[in-house]
Parts: sequence; structure tokens; C-alpha cells
Amino acid sequence: MAGTVSETVYALSFYSLALLAVVAALVVVFARNYVVSAVWLVVCFVAVAGIYVLLKAPFLAMVQILVYAGAIMVLFVMLVMFMDAGKLTPGSRLQSVIRSLSAVVGAVIMLALITLSSSMARSRAEWSPWPAVEPGTTERIGEALFTRYALPFEALTLLLVAAVVSALYLARRQEGEE
Repeated sequence: MAGTVSETVYALSFYSLALLAVVAALVVVFARNYVVSAVWLVVCFVAVAGIYVLLKAPFLAMVQILVYAGAIMVLFVMLVMFMDAGKLTPGSRLQSVIRSLSAVVGAVIMLALITLSSSMARSRAEWSPWPAVEPGTTERIGEALFTRYALPFEALTLLLVAAVVSALYLARRQEGEE
């Protein structure tokens, strides 16, 4: 009975976090205000981090919170503030067609994933939790990241900085052309 209760709690936690992530993502897509969209994107990131915790990946959960919900969202909100979103014109007919097509493609992908996951669930005789993670995994990831993969890590940092600088340059250049 105890195994059944823990499996039920696990399943309810997972489905609650997944539903929260999907609803938050939909609000991000359909929100009219950019700041509201950014706040709901943070909610989506936190829900994904919760799913990582359920999958016994605490390092990924903390990276999700620190990097995405923290740094990337601050960067996103700063860029939105720089771009003066009040000057943007409402969507054209092409944008509404693209939005509708994206919704259809997203629904098809979601249906395919649901079908795939239900067929995989039926093929397994019994649910079994993941084995415990070895201690020291975070240390090994950090060691590999800052020794073996130090150059790609720094190249990624430079790429992100170049993207931000070029976005600011393009935003200021378009402002000066008007």
C-alpha cells in the first residue's frame, strides 16, 4: 500500500507541474503585455525545475532556476524595456496565419507525445522509480565544465554577449531611422 501511495503522490505532483508548465506557456504565448509574458515564463521555468526535482536531478533544477528563471529573464525584461514595445504595430494577417498554424502544429505534437507516452505506459508491466543518483555528480559536472569544456563554455559566454549587444544595436538603429 505504501508503494501505491508514493506512486500516486509522484504522479499527482508530476501532472500538476506539467499542467502548470503548459498553462504558463500558453499564457506566455497569448499575453498581450510583454512583462506579463515574462513573469509567466518564469512560472513555466520553475515548473520545469520542479519536474527535474521529481526526476532526481537537483543540479538541473538549480541550473534551471538560476540560469533561466534568474539571468535569462532579467536579460529578457531589460531588452523589452530597451525596445519600447509601445511603438510596435498590431499583428498583420500573416502573423495571425502563422500563429494559427503554430497552434495546429503544437496540438499535433502534443497529441503525438500523449499517444507515445500512453503506449509506452501500457508496454511496461510495472512502474519502477529511477535508482538513486550517485553522490558527487554535481562536483563531476563542475569539474568537467571548468576543465575539459572550459573553452566551449567561454565561447558560449561570448556568443550570448554578442547576441545581446547586437540586439541592442539593432533596437537603437531602428529607433534612429524613424
